[in-house]
Amino acid sequence: MAGLLFVSQAILDTWAGQGKIDFAGNVMTILSGDGSGRAYSLQPAVRILRVVGAESDPHGLIHKVKAEAQLRELGAEILSDAVVLGEVAYEVEPGFLAEAAALQAAAASRAAPGPPRTAAAAAAPAAGAATDPQELEKRRQEAETLARFLLENLS
Repeated sequence: MAGLLFVSQAILDTWAGQGKIDFAGNVMTILSGDGSGRAYSLQPAVRILRVVGAESDPHGLIHKVKAEAQLRELGAEILSDAVVLGEVAYEVEPGFLAEAAALQAAAASRAAPGPPRTAAAAAAPAAGAATDPQELEKRRQEAETLARFLLENLS
């Protein structure tokens, strides 16, 4: 899951309670600040905290973040605060994955006002993705807006 940032459900709930975001399904819409009105699709995920009722972690999942879809492909059952994979139960923190490149783009823009040093670094396309310069710039701007929101609200 390289290039992704985990945001816990608790943080999203806090932001929603403060009126900073609206969260419907897997879409987060920013309601305040520079990114007001922008919407971002987030992928449901969990942060795996510990094994429940066992000494070892046969799957090597402790302290990792996994997308719920990825866990389901492995045959896991996902509950509100637990995941059961085979005969092993894990305590988890629910949340969502967002692109980490967004956070890096905002950090670069805070260090040096103006556009980020390279648009390609902020919005590198995935394999097979469109490489149209206008599309890349749009992605970079959206990633930067999300990153600024996260930086302003995570501290």
